Order: sequence, then structure tokens, then C-alpha cells
Amino acid sequence: MKSQTGPLKPDVARPEKEKLGRAFWYLWSGTCLNRVGQLLPAFFTLYLVHQHLATVETAGWVIGAQGAGSIVAALLGGVLSDRFGSRRTIIYSQLITALFAGVLSLSMPVWGLAAVAFLAGCTTTVHRPAGAALVAQTVPASQRARAYGLLYWAANIGVSVAPTLVGAVMELAPRFMFILNAATSVTYALVATRIPEVSRRGDEGDGSPRKSWRLSAKSAAAPFLKVPIAPFILLNFLISAIYLQCRSALPVDMVAHGLSSGSVGLALSVNGILVVVLQPFTSYFSGSEKLLSKFFTASVLIGIGFGLHGVWHSQIGYVLSVAVWTLGEVVLAPLGTSLMAIWAPPEEQGSYQAAYFFAWNLGLAVGAPVGLWELENLGSTTFWSSTCALALIVAIGHIALAKSHPYGETDE
Repeated sequence: MKSQTGPLKPDVARPEKEKLGRAFWYLWSGTCLNRVGQLLPAFFTLYLVHQHLATVETAGWVIGAQGAGSIVAALLGGVLSDRFGSRRTIIYSQLITALFAGVLSLSMPVWGLAAVAFLAGCTTTVHRPAGAALVAQTVPASQRARAYGLLYWAANIGVSVAPTLVGAVMELAPRFMFILNAATSVTYALVATRIPEVSRRGDEGDGSPRKSWRLSAKSAAAPFLKVPIAPFILLNFLISAIYLQCRSALPVDMVAHGLSSGSVGLALSVNGILVVVLQPFTSYFSGSEKLLSKFFTASVLIGIGFGLHGVWHSQIGYVLSVAVWTLGEVVLAPLGTSLMAIWAPPEEQGSYQAAYFFAWNLGLAVGAPVGLWELENLGSTTFWSSTCALALIVAIGHIALAKSHPYGETDE
């Protein structure tokens, strides 16, 4: 009898790692495409002014209307996703976005541009909570954090490419910017047709009645009235108001400390580069375990990074400070949507994800004017120190909230 010299091998096959699925990768591709051709506020402003459609002041109102539409859409997207399905919401929102892009290319009074920009801001943003809900509905629970991180990565790849592409398109002809927006929106809609629709309670044939609009609105409001969702949303609003100072107070403060526009752009570009490089790796190791420690770490890194802006005013200082809070951003990116997916009822994933996106959009709308006022009146050192202190309060807030409502560490 021949003796066996090699190690014994079990007959049971090694379990394969759960995959994200084709639906996710269609969503990933569409998200990247959407961001590549998005209507960027900076280039939209240049178009309005250079085409003599608005003054600098009135162009600000048009851009503000576009931002207001995004805030409204954060909630609307959740309602539509829960009522009609994530796939349909994505498809129709992108087709309507393409239509509004064409309308914006036409000459019209400023009030008309503002009205259309508001609607365009709505349709451009509606797909985001719908996409987040789709991840919760189609991706295995153990892979959701990874999926949300990769989806954030897709958006940042698009954001990184968009300025260069849109700038080149505008050099050819300013109105081509709207054609690009329409083309990428239609392409995303076509890609989304490949996503299978998830069955929802209330669909025809499942034996249950579809929600009325009144109940849909009630579902949209529910996350803001429930514990632990409401305090969690507040904590994320506060951290978003801090993080989004990178779009308002930070560039102003950099220039005030002697940096040129080119140096400001170079320092801020570190954020996009690090996100694109690091997010795939952090997403691979993401999971729903130890979410509390990850929220705490992200909040502390963001606080320290922005706090350093008050004491480190050289070019290299700004670059390193941006790198610190970018690490916090990379850690934080998949956490909020992952935890909302755990806490949300299956039939209300869209509404709960929408509440999270609403908090982030509101953080920009409120944080930008408040931050600029505080920077001017309190001074650089005091202002950035206060942002650091607030971020540390948010970190402690997560610990306090998790004591009574665990952050999903034992869910998987």
C-alpha cells in the first residue's frame, strides 16, 4: 500500500469570497460616467458670465438655485426609490437631466435660468440615494461597506477627470458643455437598464397595496424623528459642515496667507489624488465590523487635519494638512451609508439613505456661509481650532450614541 507523503487535503471546497454582483458594477460604471460629464458650478458660472447671460452677482443666484435643487433632491430621491424602485429612479432622472441640460443651453432671462438650474440640480442628484439603496438591496451584507467605498471611488474618478474634460470641451464651444452633460446622462440611463429591478413591497402582483404619496412623505420624514437615526444624522451634518470648508473657507484662508491660485490648486489636488489612490485599498478591507472605531478615527483625523490649517501656513504645511483630513475622508466614505443600510427597514432603504445624503448636502449649504463669516470675524487660528474641537465632539458623540445603539459590529 502506497503511503501518502503530501499533506492531507479536505474534500470540502474552500468557500469563495462573496462577490459584489453585476448590478453593482453597472451602478459603479454609471456613477463614474455621471460625474465625468456633470455640470460643474465653476464652469457653469464662467459660461453665464462670458456669454453675457448673467452678471457675476446674478450668476451666483443661478448656481445657488442649482445647489438648492440638490438639497431637495436628496430627500426626493429616497421617496422615488422606495416608491418606484431604484433602477427606474436612476433611469428617468438621467433622461430628464439630459433634457434640462439642453434647456440650459438656450438663451433666457436669469430667473428662467435659475428655475431650470434648480430642476437640473434636483434631477442630477436624485440618483445618489437611489444608488445607495440599490447597493443595500443587491450587495451581500458582508460586502456593503466595500461596495460603498468603491462607489465613492467611482464618483471621485469622475470628479478628477471632469474639470479637464469640461474645460477642453468649453474651449471648442461653450455650449458643448451641456451636450457632454446630456450625453453622459443618457449613457448612464442606458447602463442602468442592465440593472435588474429589485422587487419592492407594493409592486403589482405581490399582494400588497402600493404606498400613497402621504405615506411616502411620512417615510421620508421618519429618519429625522427616530433614535438613533436622528442624532446620527446630526453628527454627520456637523462633520460634513467641517469637511466641506475645503470648498469655501480653506481656499480663502490659503490666499490670505500668501499662496497663489496655482499653489492653492496644487495643495487641494492632493485630496483628489489620495482618494483615487487609497480608496480601492481601504474599500477592500472595509466591513461592517468595528464601525464605531472607524467613525471615531475618521472624525479625529478630519478634526486634526483642519485644525492644522490654523497653525501651519506654508505650502508644504497645507499639503500635509490636506493629506491628514483626506485620510479621515477615505475612512469615513463608506461608513454612513453602510450603517444606514443596517438600521433601515428593507422597504425604506431609499428614504434612510436620502436622509444621510440630505445631511451632507445641507452641511455645504449651511457650513459655507457660516464658515466664511467665522473666518473673517474670529481669525484663522481660532476658526480652525474651533473646527477641530467640533470634530472631536462629533467623535465623542459617536461613542455616546453607540452605547445605547450598537453601530453594527455584531450584525454580521
